[in-house]
Amino acid sequence: MQAFGEQLGLAFQIADDLLDAEGDETTVGKATGKDSTAGKATLIGLLGIAKARALLAETEQKAIDALAPFGASAETLVEAARFAASRAH
Repeated sequence: MQAFGEQLGLAFQIADDLLDAEGDETTVGKATGKDSTAGKATLIGLLGIAKARALLAETEQKAIDALAPFGASAETLVEAARFAASRAH
């Protein structure tokens, strides 16, 4: 569960950074572009969009893989990982 939580948190943060970099303010529900304007260190700034997207997919899969020992009883958590990685706001 610890590995799942770590990967879920990382996926959520990467998705948040991508939304800030690429998202539409109306869809995201908040101002975008704030991180680069503020000079914040983000994975987008370090890796670029394409590599950050690849890392997000990898992180999502690691979160899901961490739940394998729990079988079907972890399906809600699997869906949470998928949501964190694909959210639009």
